[in-house]
Amino acid sequence: MILTCPSCATRYVVDPKAIGASGRTVRCARCHKSWHQEVPEDLPPPRLSRPFEYVPDPEPPPPVMPTVSSSYEDRPAFDPFAEPDPEPEPEEEAADPMPSFMARPEPIGGNRQLPALHSPKPRISKFMIGWAALVLVLVLLIAGLWFARSPLVAAWPPLERLYTLAGIQVDAPSFGLEIRNLTPAFSKIDNTPTLVVAGEVANTSGGVRKVPALRVSLKNAKGDVLKTWDFTIGRDELLAGETAPFQTSIATPPADASSAVVVFTDGSPG
Repeated sequence: MILTCPSCATRYVVDPKAIGASGRTVRCARCHKSWHQEVPEDLPPPRLSRPFEYVPDPEPPPPVMPTVSSSYEDRPAFDPFAEPDPEPEPEEEAADPMPSFMARPEPIGGNRQLPALHSPKPRISKFMIGWAALVLVLVLLIAGLWFARSPLVAAWPPLERLYTLAGIQVDAPSFGLEIRNLTPAFSKIDNTPTLVVAGEVANTSGGVRKVPALRVSLKNAKGDVLKTWDFTIGRDELLAGETAPFQTSIATPPADASSAVVVFTDGSPG
């Protein structure tokens, strides 16, 4: 037989034996509507192979789970404009309630395991890559300006002023300068033994270079310094490729002086 829910019109196929002769209370699995269902009067009685004998049941019959009809015609028409059904009020459970109709029960076993959770891997965005590349370029630029400051100043002398303003010493004052053609000689001036040291300073850089003071050191045969003095060549700076001569002298030099060494006052060798 077919049962129809009076609330949502859902139909169910149920064995008449589950309803019984006196009927019983049933509940819709869709809208949870409960009602008392009796066997239709036009339902033919079951055929008996032997005379009917009344035998009382020792126990009430077990509840039967009717199956939901899969026929398309048995399903209620869907109305998209219909208002949703109001939620049913909670109903007190009877002493012997009949379980709800279940279309597709899905039991959950005790051995069922949930999937393992995997923490998402951190992704490196293009923004982070761009900042890292910019920082790397700045580091390389600063390192190049520091370690290659001497060639940079030699190629473009005005850059030396920028280094000076930043408190960075580009190079020794004698950078790009050379002492050439050094010729020490002994002579007498006003009957006084005098050592005369002559030579020239050349600018080998590609720009204008300031000329620092020079220092003469007299040494003996063992290399010990006997006498030193400083002097200037009379020029503050030299143009690129320019050469300027110099000459200095000392009266009554040490008798055991055997050589004269001329260097710039910053200590670099000439």
